[in-house]
Amino acid sequence: MTDPTNQAAAGPATSDHPAQHSPADPDPGPAGATGSNVSRDSLELFTRSWQAYRHVVDLDLMEHRALTAALETLLLQRGGGAPLGWMADLGCGDLGLLAPILRRLPLAGLIGVDAAAAVLPLAAARMEGSPFPCQWVSADLLAWSEARRDQRVADPHAPGAEPLSLVSCLFALHHLDDAHKRRVLEALRPCLAADGCLLVADVFRADGEDRPTYIQRYLQRVASQWQELPAAERQLVGDHLSASDFPAEREAFRQLAAAAGWRSRWLWNGSHGAEALLLLEPSR
Repeated sequence: MTDPTNQAAAGPATSDHPAQHSPADPDPGPAGATGSNVSRDSLELFTRSWQAYRHVVDLDLMEHRALTAALETLLLQRGGGAPLGWMADLGCGDLGLLAPILRRLPLAGLIGVDAAAAVLPLAAARMEGSPFPCQWVSADLLAWSEARRDQRVADPHAPGAEPLSLVSCLFALHHLDDAHKRRVLEALRPCLAADGCLLVADVFRADGEDRPTYIQRYLQRVASQWQELPAAERQLVGDHLSASDFPAEREAFRQLAAAAGWRSRWLWNGSHGAEALLLLEPSR
């Protein structure tokens, strides 16, 4: 499941927020996980479910308020008044979470990437009049990350290959199987400045918890605790969750990150043992 509050326009990369390429063909992995963010069928389901996800956020059913507070604290500390380089938000959605915070950062520029191209104008509208330039890319986040990496390797001084000071990826990586999550982490590492960081907010399985158990646990949470959401919207959420959510185990994800050259620490953990925010910084 992704978070509709955070999405933008220019190449396919989608998060559960409601995006220079078109969505990559799905690359099925184990248990139906995909190498692109989501399969075409899942992306269509997400588009139909946009209003439901807006309601999830507005009702704080996934604790977006606490998550936003943790993001704001970290990002404003990173800003600290000193100029920052470029930032990329992968699976940016409509930027409902981040736009008010981003406007306060001394960024050189912002790149919003999302596979759902229809949400990019919404993100652009939220950032209209910002003090820095914004680029909107409709692209799959894995394809975009690897292309950015390849561009920097080929010519790090070329326009568009600047190192990134900040990268955020909110509720998007859980659409990928673990092998493709690692590819994203490996691709992003060379894209960052030496003092840059990657912020990953997502859902995670408990250590030792398999996917079917996680899905059942989350579906029970939706059924019993999301009663403010209309029944039809709860059904859409459940359909999307069952088809497209492949969250990593918490410690397994940290190990993937370490193998890809990151040191990490948890910044925030939700009260339901699923949502969490992880800060990753280059370890070499």
